[in-house]
Amino acid sequence: MENQELSRIDYIRELISDLRFDDALEMLEIASGEEPDNVDYNYEFARIFMETGNYPSAISNLELVTEKIRNHLIYFMLAQAYQADEQIDKAIGAYLKCLMLNEKFAPAYKQLGIMFLGRNDKISSREYFEDYLKLDIPEVEKEQTRKILDRINKNDKKS
Repeated sequence: MENQELSRIDYIRELISDLRFDDALEMLEIASGEEPDNVDYNYEFARIFMETGNYPSAISNLELVTEKIRNHLIYFMLAQAYQADEQIDKAIGAYLKCLMLNEKFAPAYKQLGIMFLGRNDKISSREYFEDYLKLDIPEVEKEQTRKILDRINKNDKKS
């Protein structure tokens, strides 16, 4: 008979997937007290904090994770947390680190295009949207991005 017991981290992840955040936080507090250097716990804390809108706590946990693990998805999540916390310069920096680790990660290009557009930096925005179009993205995304680029180009001609 196969052992059906879940590891502690798997159990915590099950709690999170069931949206039982309070139970998961309680388990994470205990687990991280016993294993303070376990980055899996920091990552799971960050996931919960992102889900519950506690962006400063998510950022602090993700920053601890990035000290030990360099992964484009973690930097993307960190960028999203910075962005949600209105730390735009740090968000841009984290999206750029994400792309340094995986230059074909389309969502980071799109987010950078949006962020630079929000800053009215049309040159940078155009550059990231054009790079985004070169990647393997759904046709509907390509159409929407072309429309954004058309608006940027039209507004440039009016200026």
